Amino acid sequence: MRKRLYGLSAAVAVLITGQAARAQVPFDFSNRFYLENGLDPSKFNTRIHPDDANAKSAPSPDKFHNRTQILEINGGFDAAGQLLYYPAPPANFFEEAFTDNAAGELAREVANEFRAFLFPRRDGDPLSPALPNRRHDNIFDTSSGYLTDNPLGLWRITFPRYTDAALNTPEGQAKLEEIRALNGTDLDGTPIIKRLSEIKELEALGYLELLQRKEDGSEGFPWVV
Repeated sequence: MRKRLYGLSAAVAVLITGQAARAQVPFDFSNRFYLENGLDPSKFNTRIHPDDANAKSAPSPDKFHNRTQILEINGGFDAAGQLLYYPAPPANFFEEAFTDNAAGELAREVANEFRAFLFPRRDGDPLSPALPNRRHDNIFDTSSGYLTDNPLGLWRITFPRYTDAALNTPEGQAKLEEIRALNGTDLDGTPIIKRLSEIKELEALGYLELLQRKEDGSEGFPWVV
């Protein structure tokens, strides 16, 4: 059984649903909170800073966070397809950021379990999270105890891609039309995906493949906070 990470879940401030977004202001976590939960912030690839355009310095709201207030808020979907808001990622990182202890092992397990689905354009880089490369908003796998088991809000970035079977067979086209009727059309002209259940169904049918960057970092950072 997975042991819960240190402290009360601070992830509630990372993904904010509905009107609660107006009442909660996201901050980066403190160095101590990162370390206690298995990440060494000194080894992050990038980390948000108060001087960044999408952040500022403000009084820390509690002992779990530092003084870096995140100003950029984006929209996406939770596992059930409900609208949520999330701040610009405080950090992205490679495997060397996991601490060499039990907390680091647990952090890696959690980071690989909870996936953030980013949807690249079909004519773009299939492993790029760049905004101009995306065809519609992200989905976050908020199932499996996200609020209690993932206090840092760790995500393995995952890139869904429609297969040739989805795009070029009558059966695939029929299934995509079902999704399109429910969710609408994305910037590629293909159906928007809003729910984790749709991802799983399309993958099981062979109509969607889920790509991930290699954990060794050779294809870019695999994880984000």
